[in-house]
Amino acid sequence: MSTKIKVKYADIMKEIYVDNPVCKWQLTQAGFQITEDITAKIAVYHIPFPYDQGHGESFESRIDQSLIHSDRIVVLCSELHEKTADFIRRYQNPKIKFFLCGAVKGVKSSDWMDWFITSSYFYKTNPTKVLDRLNPYHIKPKTFDILLGQFREHRTLIYDYINRNNLNDQVLMTYINYQEKISAEGNSGIWFWEDEGLEIIDTDLKWTVGQVRYYGQPMSLSQVAPIQAYNQTAYSLVTETNFANDYVFHTEKIVKPILARRLFIVFGGHQYLRNLQRLGFKTFSDVIDERYDNEPNYKRRGEMICGQISYLLQQDQQQVLNAIQPIVEHNYQVMMTTDWYGDFSRELRVALLDQTN
Repeated sequence: MSTKIKVKYADIMKEIYVDNPVCKWQLTQAGFQITEDITAKIAVYHIPFPYDQGHGESFESRIDQSLIHSDRIVVLCSELHEKTADFIRRYQNPKIKFFLCGAVKGVKSSDWMDWFITSSYFYKTNPTKVLDRLNPYHIKPKTFDILLGQFREHRTLIYDYINRNNLNDQVLMTYINYQEKISAEGNSGIWFWEDEGLEIIDTDLKWTVGQVRYYGQPMSLSQVAPIQAYNQTAYSLVTETNFANDYVFHTEKIVKPILARRLFIVFGGHQYLRNLQRLGFKTFSDVIDERYDNEPNYKRRGEMICGQISYLLQQDQQQVLNAIQPIVEHNYQVMMTTDWYGDFSRELRVALLDQTN
C-alpha cells in the first residue's frame, strides 16, 4: 500500500494548479510541486476576500475552467461570510472538496482551522509566556469583558442592552462602532489593547486584523489576547464576526478566551457551540443556559444571550470560577495541544491523492 501511495504521489506532483500564494504555500509545505497550467488534473483554490469588487467573478470563472479540465478540486476557505457561503452552496460538485474554518449547513466539508493555527502560534512558541500573567480563578472587579470591535448589528444589540440596563459598571465594554480608525484612541472605551510588548506598526490603523508586532512577532492586532482586560473581568462575551443561521465561522475571537481559561458566551452563527463541541471543546451548559445556541432567530438568540449575561452578574463569582475550572482547563489543552495544521495537512494530502481514510 505504501508503495502505491508513493508512486501515485510522484505521478501527480507536477500536476497541481494553484490560484494564489496561500495555496502555493500550503502545497509547498505539504511537499507537493505546483504548476501554472489551469488545465491540470488537480487544482487547489483559496476563496478570495473580499469576495466582491470583481474578485468573486474572476474566481468563479477559474473554478468553472477547472471543472472542465480537472479531476479533483480542493477549495480552501479561511473567511466565511454570506457571499463565500453562497458560493460554497452553489458549487456543490463531486469533484470539489471544501476545507473551511467553520461549517456551512448542508455542505460536507473538512476542517481548515486557519484562525486557530495562526492565533495560537505565538502562545505556543513565544518564550515570554504572557499567559502566565493571567489569574483565571481569582475574583475580578468586573464580571464580563465585552470587547465588541467593529460595527455589526448583533454587537449593537448587546451594546444597547448593557447601556439600557445600566450595567456598564459591572462590565468592561468597548465598541469601535463607526470610528474611522482605532489607533489614535488607545484605551479610551473605543479600543482596549495591551500596554506591554505591543508595537503598533501602522499609525493609521483602521481594522483589528491590521498587522502589529507583539513581543517582536508579527501578528494581527485582533490575535493579541487582552491580558489587562482579562485580569479585570471574570468571563468573556464573544461577538463573532458573523451571526448567520446557515453557517458558523470560527475566528481568533474564540481562541483568546479559550487560551485564557475563561467561561465564554458566544453570539455567533446558529449552533456555533455545537460545532465547537464537534472540534473537541466543552461548553458551559452545566453552569448557564446554552439553549440560545439552538435558537435560529438571531434577535431572539441575542435576547437569550443577554439573559445569561444578567444571570451571571447575579451569581457568586467564586462558585462559578470553581465550577468551570475542569471545562476551561480541558479547552486550553485542546487548543494548545491539537495539531490543527497537521490534521489539516494530512487530510489535504488525502484529498489530493484521492485516498480514503
